[in-house]
Amino acid sequence: MPGKQTIALSLFRISIVIALSLCFTMISLADPVKIGFCTSLSGVYKSLGTDMRDGLDLYMEKIGYKAGGRDIEVLVRNIQSNVVTLALDTAHQLIEKDKIDILAGVVDSGCAYRLATLATEREIPFVISNAGADDVTQRDAGPYTVRVSFSNSGGGHPLGAWAYEQGYRKAVALGPANAAGYEQIGGMARTFTKMGGQVVQELWTRLGTQDFKPLLAEIRPDADVALVFFAGGDAPRFIQQFAESGLRGKIAVVAKGFLVDENVLAKQGKNAEGIVSESHWSLLVDNPQNRKFKSDFTKKFGRAPTLYAEQGYITGMAIAEALEKSRGEVRGQDFVKIMRSLELKAPRGTITFDAYGGIIQNYYIRRVQLLGDQWQNDIITSNPSLSQFWIWSPEEFMAMPRYTEMAGKWAGTPKP
Repeated sequence: MPGKQTIALSLFRISIVIALSLCFTMISLADPVKIGFCTSLSGVYKSLGTDMRDGLDLYMEKIGYKAGGRDIEVLVRNIQSNVVTLALDTAHQLIEKDKIDILAGVVDSGCAYRLATLATEREIPFVISNAGADDVTQRDAGPYTVRVSFSNSGGGHPLGAWAYEQGYRKAVALGPANAAGYEQIGGMARTFTKMGGQVVQELWTRLGTQDFKPLLAEIRPDADVALVFFAGGDAPRFIQQFAESGLRGKIAVVAKGFLVDENVLAKQGKNAEGIVSESHWSLLVDNPQNRKFKSDFTKKFGRAPTLYAEQGYITGMAIAEALEKSRGEVRGQDFVKIMRSLELKAPRGTITFDAYGGIIQNYYIRRVQLLGDQWQNDIITSNPSLSQFWIWSPEEFMAMPRYTEMAGKWAGTPKP
């Protein structure tokens, strides 16, 4: 049996350990929460990344850069548009040198795949603001990732079904030859073909293509609809050259919303008229949160917001609301679990998350029309509370081939 002195000494040592632990926790909570925000401020995705940054800034300004009793510091870094090595080097520096608590941002899907792996290795929360890389929140999902934007194929599922329901039967698929292109197109192609439609042709090109006309000249005359994904600087070039090639009015365009997003629609004008697209946000979403967001963003930056600005805004909202629930503590998986449990009243509508860190939200199908004196994406139908798996269970969906494996197989043509 230990003596009274031994017991007293043990209790004293335990009290010292507890006191030191509490002291370190208090010091930690007194420090600002550091967010490393990696975005595209140059290259083909410059406008996307800039709007993401500005949307995040708007939300942080709204809450005074404070949440959960702690100050918030945002470290913005330019990782260009799709340079994976630069994204990795930048993230490493933010984690090791700047000692960030949360990694966030990222436009490009290829970069997102690599940074998600890094976040898991370093046990740091990763909040994806844009990149839709499917398997980051599906087959390769790790416990440190939350996506506040979309999965690449997610919105394409209802859009492909919608195209078939309109009577289209023969589709040509057009997009960039990368992970985002294969997945964005894949979602549309899968539901279109499952309902009985046929993809008769796949035309893939490199990111940043300046001249689409040789590609457009290859479109088969029997195709009645083009399933399209292009974003950033590629989008207005494609729309302009599609019209100049004499295809406008001859073949319908059904596209992912990035093709005619608000950041490029004004430049596209009449060339974009009638294009149907899907998106999880639109200027015309009518709720108090969106009206307030549009007003505040326009007042601060002197321009209308875009989808990417809204996603940056929601990045800030998700992090701040999780900090409120955690009382300022950021502890790896525990913090991510809190984020995944959130229900957010966003400008786009109500947002929740699944067990993989994927988002559950509304998807809107829209048509470009001239409303008053402005070209707008007029909402023609909505699909409420859809998950990244659409009508399938997660197990059923993930048992099917990856969309990156399906490129070249929809129409039976060689993969680029």
